[in-house]
Amino acid sequence: MKRKLVITLFFISIIQLGYSQDFEIIRESKKLIDSRDIYLNGGMRAGFGGKSRTSIKIDLPPNTVEWYYSFTTTEGENGTAKLNLAMQLSRMLVDPSGLSSIATSRIKVPEGVAAADIYLLDQKNMHLFLQKVDLNNGTFLHYPEGMVQNTKQAIVKVDDIKSGTWYLGVKNPSAMNGIHINIEVVAITETRKPIAKTEKQQKAELYGGLAKTQFENEAYDICVEYCDKAISEYELGSVLATKGLAQLMLGKEIEGTETYINAITLVKKQPNPNRIFREMIHDIDKAIKTNPDLKGAVEIKKLITAQL
Repeated sequence: MKRKLVITLFFISIIQLGYSQDFEIIRESKKLIDSRDIYLNGGMRAGFGGKSRTSIKIDLPPNTVEWYYSFTTTEGENGTAKLNLAMQLSRMLVDPSGLSSIATSRIKVPEGVAAADIYLLDQKNMHLFLQKVDLNNGTFLHYPEGMVQNTKQAIVKVDDIKSGTWYLGVKNPSAMNGIHINIEVVAITETRKPIAKTEKQQKAELYGGLAKTQFENEAYDICVEYCDKAISEYELGSVLATKGLAQLMLGKEIEGTETYINAITLVKKQPNPNRIFREMIHDIDKAIKTNPDLKGAVEIKKLITAQL
């Protein structure tokens, strides 16, 4: 019975440490609307031909995490502008800090000269928008996140709506003057690709699981030994963190702090760093609950938190 308990704890430790299949996050930009040029008449002149409103269908691809549209405007029927939205987003995705690094302020949009209104709509409200029900005491519903009004140029980010078919309702708010609108739509997708592990990595994870079990059993010296065995096979930041915490529990504050600094440096280079950092913080919180006077723990927690 005791042997079964140890084996069970061992596999639980593997799960807690995140030693299941690791994944590489693949982010891509996918162009949905390629620099579409639209001419819209003024509202009053549209009654004599042409139109003052139109819609653009957006089919969001699988695994969309956010999407963008950019536009600019010129007066009259002629006009063109290079938005290059997809190219700009693709360059930003190369940034190792990932998707969170994308800020709309970093995306360049050619300066416009005439105002436009754009609304994010579902199919039902797209039809109501085109029928101009709002001019006859009716209403259409739209999503504020994707809206701009009386705007000459803009880059708009949408991350609340990530799937399905949607429409951009484009309107010329001017009664008399026609406008030319250049618009582009790009989605950012995120997929997970399994990372193949070497035999040394797998052995390191198994030793790390044993180290975690010994830590839970308060056998901190043995925990450190298993961590060293794991590190001799393959350096894992999570295993170094376990060793550092065991050293703190043994009263070795300086050694533990040094180990944690090496762990933080290593985790930042490995897949899914934020997940591992959160697990490290969780383990420190548990240790502090057991030993409120644990020296060095609070300071190390602050260091790890600053990495998120």
